[in-house]
Amino acid sequence: MPTFALAGSDSEYVSVMVHGYERAVTGDYHDDNWLTAVVEIKAGAFNGKFGATFLTAELIDFRDQLTQVYDTLKGEAVFSTLEEQLSICVTGNGRGDLEARGAALDQPGIGNKLEFHFSSDQTHLVKTLGELNETIAKFPVRSA
Repeated sequence: MPTFALAGSDSEYVSVMVHGYERAVTGDYHDDNWLTAVVEIKAGAFNGKFGATFLTAELIDFRDQLTQVYDTLKGEAVFSTLEEQLSICVTGNGRGDLEARGAALDQPGIGNKLEFHFSSDQTHLVKTLGELNETIAKFPVRSA
C-alpha cells in the first residue's frame, strides 16, 4: 500500500497508508476522489492509528507546499482536510530546521482529538516528497 510519512527526530512521525479509492467512479468529482487510509502517529509517549478519508487533491496540495518549503527552507506547508481528521502544519525556519504541528480526529468532526508536534529537518523531506509522489501517481485525481 502506498504510504507517506513525515518523520522527526526521536522516532516521531505521522504516517498515512492509502488503501484505495473509497468508491467506484460515479462521475461526481468529490465522490470519485475520496481515498481510504490508515493514519499512524507516534509523538512523545503517544502512539496510535485510525482510519480516515482524504481527497486526492489534498495530497497534491500538501506535496506542492512541502516542495516549496524544501526548496526555500522557510514558510509553511499545510495538510488540511475537508473532514478535519488530520491537519499538519510544517514550518521551516530558513536554516533547514522544521517544526511539525498537527491534530488528528479518530472520527470526522466528532472524534477524540490528539494534538501533536515534533521537530525535524529538511533531509527528512526528500523521502516524504518521494512517497507523496508515489501515492499521487497510484491514486491520481479522477475527473468527471
